[in-house]
Amino acid sequence: MDDTPSRLPTTLPMLRAKARDAGFTMSSEDHTGSFLAALAAARPAGRILELGTGVGEGTAWLLSGMDRASCLTTVEIDPAVQAIAQ
Repeated sequence: MDDTPSRLPTTLPMLRAKARDAGFTMSSEDHTGSFLAALAAARPAGRILELGTGVGEGTAWLLSGMDRASCLTTVEIDPAVQAIAQ
Protein backbone atom coordinates (compact mmCIF):
# COMPACT_ATOMS: atom_id res chain seq x y z
CA MET A 1 0.00 0.00 0.00
CA ASP A 2 1.37 3.39 -1.01
CA ASP A 3 0.28 6.16 1.34
CA THR A 4 2.22 8.93 -0.41
CA PRO A 5 0.01 12.00 -0.97
CA SER A 6 -1.11 11.99 -4.59
CA ARG A 7 -1.73 15.72 -4.99
CA LEU A 8 1.33 17.80 -4.19
CA PRO A 9 1.17 21.61 -4.36
CA THR A 10 2.52 22.81 -7.70
CA THR A 11 5.12 25.09 -6.07
CA LEU A 12 6.58 22.31 -3.92
CA PRO A 13 9.39 21.14 -6.26
CA MET A 14 10.71 24.69 -6.68
CA LEU A 15 10.47 25.42 -2.94
CA ARG A 16 12.26 22.16 -2.12
CA ALA A 17 15.07 22.95 -4.55
CA LYS A 18 15.51 26.43 -3.08
CA ALA A 19 15.38 25.04 0.47
CA ARG A 20 18.06 22.50 -0.42
CA ASP A 21 20.24 25.24 -1.98
CA ALA A 22 19.82 27.39 1.16
CA GLY A 23 20.56 24.48 3.50
CA PHE A 24 17.09 24.76 5.06
CA THR A 25 16.07 21.36 6.49
CA MET A 26 13.00 22.11 8.60
CA SER A 27 10.25 21.93 5.97
CA SER A 28 7.10 19.85 6.28
CA GLU A 29 7.26 16.24 5.14
CA ASP A 30 4.60 15.05 2.67
CA HIS A 31 2.45 13.37 5.33
CA THR A 32 2.53 16.48 7.51
CA GLY A 33 1.80 18.68 4.50
CA SER A 34 -1.12 16.50 3.49
CA PHE A 35 -2.46 16.83 7.03
CA LEU A 36 -2.09 20.63 6.86
CA ALA A 37 -4.06 20.66 3.60
CA ALA A 38 -6.80 18.55 5.19
CA LEU A 39 -6.99 20.84 8.22
CA ALA A 40 -7.27 23.90 5.97
CA ALA A 41 -9.96 22.19 3.88
CA ALA A 42 -11.95 21.46 7.04
CA ARG A 43 -12.37 25.20 7.66
CA PRO A 44 -14.24 26.71 4.69
CA ALA A 45 -13.91 30.50 4.72
CA GLY A 46 -11.43 30.01 7.53
CA ARG A 47 -8.85 32.40 8.91
CA ILE A 48 -5.57 30.51 9.27
CA LEU A 49 -2.38 31.64 11.02
CA GLU A 50 0.98 30.01 10.35
CA LEU A 51 3.88 30.92 12.65
CA GLY A 52 7.24 30.03 11.16
CA THR A 53 6.82 30.12 7.40
CA GLY A 54 10.31 28.83 6.68
CA VAL A 55 10.73 28.61 2.90
CA GLY A 56 6.98 28.23 2.41
CA GLU A 57 6.48 24.49 1.96
CA GLY A 58 3.91 24.29 4.76
CA THR A 59 2.33 27.43 3.36
CA ALA A 60 1.98 25.75 -0.03
CA TRP A 61 0.26 22.78 1.59
CA LEU A 62 -2.12 25.04 3.54
CA LEU A 63 -2.98 27.01 0.40
CA SER A 64 -3.64 23.78 -1.51
CA GLY A 65 -6.35 22.86 1.00
CA MET A 66 -7.95 26.28 1.39
CA ASP A 67 -11.00 27.51 -0.47
CA ARG A 68 -11.11 30.95 -2.11
CA ALA A 69 -12.98 32.47 0.85
CA SER A 70 -10.23 31.51 3.32
CA CYS A 71 -7.45 33.82 4.46
CA LEU A 72 -3.91 32.79 5.43
CA THR A 73 -1.55 34.95 7.47
CA THR A 74 1.96 33.56 7.73
CA VAL A 75 4.91 34.97 9.68
CA GLU A 76 8.66 34.37 9.29
CA ILE A 77 11.36 36.40 11.06
CA ASP A 78 14.42 35.02 9.19
CA PRO A 79 14.89 37.28 6.15
CA ALA A 80 16.87 34.65 4.21
CA VAL A 81 14.12 32.02 4.20
CA GLN A 82 11.41 34.67 4.08
CA ALA A 83 12.82 35.77 0.72
CA ILE A 84 12.49 32.22 -0.61
CA ALA A 85 8.90 31.96 0.60
CA GLN A 86 7.96 35.21 -1.08
